[in-house]
Amino acid sequence: MKILVADDDRDLVDLLRYWLRAHGYDVVSAFDGEQAIARWRDSKPDLVILDVQMPKLDGFEVCRKMSGESTALVLFLTARDREEDEIHALDIGGDDYLRKPFSPRQLLARIRALGRRVTAAPHLSSTSAVSVGPIGLDSMRHEASRNGIKVRLTPIESRLLHLLLTHSGQVLTTDVIVERVWGYDDVGDTSLVKTHIRHLRQKIEPEPNVPQFIVTVPGVGYTFMAQNAVEARA
Repeated sequence: MKILVADDDRDLVDLLRYWLRAHGYDVVSAFDGEQAIARWRDSKPDLVILDVQMPKLDGFEVCRKMSGESTALVLFLTARDREEDEIHALDIGGDDYLRKPFSPRQLLARIRALGRRVTAAPHLSSTSAVSVGPIGLDSMRHEASRNGIKVRLTPIESRLLHLLLTHSGQVLTTDVIVERVWGYDDVGDTSLVKTHIRHLRQKIEPEPNVPQFIVTVPGVGYTFMAQNAVEARA
């Protein structure tokens, strides 16, 4: 797995580069936003660890430029601790968000979870095509459909919809969703799930603000309403 580490803190980049290489990762580094874009295009990493506050281009702008051209996963690693920043990072294409200061074990757990996602698609082949009522999913193509109309999904959205469809009618707690989709259970907040649920609703719900398929169960989590799906098809 190749990782690009982009941060203007050179001491931190040097430390992460040494530490990640010691754990078997191929590491490329950058110290500002423009350099991050250039190194990303040259090295084609599987994962980008991205600081928000960098010279020339900030991490948000770097992520925007990458999201339209690459399937690389993006882990924001930043000192910004406002929930609005985390939600914005996920809205523009980030896959995960880890606040500084962080423990090396915590970062490694996130990287390993993201790494499993890089190679997860082939293992879904036997159940990659799933449908409940008018909602269908092709996990291999990251493509959903409603009444035959297709929309593209991000890899995270595809995994999330696959989980909901294959457990339709069941209430899935936020913890279970994080564990199954992201691969770890140390998030500490629900922003990851909330943001991606909102994105998914915008793509498959007739009225995203009044969802009929992906329904919130207050204080617990979410469920895909199989009965609603059947009624919508009828």
